[in-house]
Amino acid sequence: MYDPFLKSLNEIVNKHDISFGVTLVVAGGVISGTLVSAKSFIDGFADSFSSAWPGGPNESVRAGLEAWGQPAAESIHEEFVHLKGARYVFGKDFAPNVGGGMLWRGSLESISGFSLGGLNQA
Repeated sequence: MYDPFLKSLNEIVNKHDISFGVTLVVAGGVISGTLVSAKSFIDGFADSFSSAWPGGPNESVRAGLEAWGQPAAESIHEEFVHLKGARYVFGKDFAPNVGGGMLWRGSLESISGFSLGGLNQA
């Protein structure tokens, strides 16, 4: 079962395209990052994936993926949380430990707890 409060926060993020730091407890670990809208996640995913396409950025691939972030697809994303700059936390270590983290998508039902605010490596 998902946390209705977290789902409500996720709906606000998706509706108003705002973002804020969160730390999530999931089966197998802790992940910390910035909670973003599904549209922001899909746009970032489309940019990254199309840039990795052989021969350089592929605009038709990007456009096809970006369609998943359009209003007509909103209901598809309601049961998922989207993070950018996400990092898995292992004690005092983070993975990935370089760069700006990663994009992460997980189901609301897979989250057993959360804290407002992201963790930073000291």
